[in-house]
Amino acid sequence: MFEAIKGRRSIRKYKDEPVPTELIEKILEAGRWAPSGSNIQPWEFIVINDTKILDMIRKFSPGYFGGAPLAILVCSDRERARKLGGSLGQSYLAIVDCAMAVQNMLLAAYALGLGSCPIKSFSEIAVKEILEIPNNIEPELLIAIGYPAEKPSPPPKRSLSEIVHLNKYGVKWKKNK
Repeated sequence: MFEAIKGRRSIRKYKDEPVPTELIEKILEAGRWAPSGSNIQPWEFIVINDTKILDMIRKFSPGYFGGAPLAILVCSDRERARKLGGSLGQSYLAIVDCAMAVQNMLLAAYALGLGSCPIKSFSEIAVKEILEIPNNIEPELLIAIGYPAEKPSPPPKRSLSEIVHLNKYGVKWKKNK
């Protein structure tokens, strides 16, 4: 698990090779098993592997690079979230839950030898129209998925001593020696 967490990268160049259905289903299962506040499970997943639809979505998605042969749009059902979680469910938990589902899906894709990239820079209006998404369903994140045609280096990360506080803010965490 830790290798997947540290090894996963946002991939922006993909091979022109379809992703098998069995792998897609494993990725979807990983998303379905994500944690969910109050067990609302507000997510809806739209699998997109039709090249014509992917090309249309790319026109309205400046962050969608590299010709990935597959995308999964993770949406939130805001009505379900409101009904089961009130205003907190609708305005916050729906988004957070979808983000956790996406993280599970990104890690699953990596574990299956696939590359992926979460994308938020897309026109929600255009994507909703292209995919015929009803009004109560909100597109949250688009995940580009495919076999990677690049292997990016890890980005720099802030150290634990910079970001961790012990018991109260300002008391720096110290590593055990």
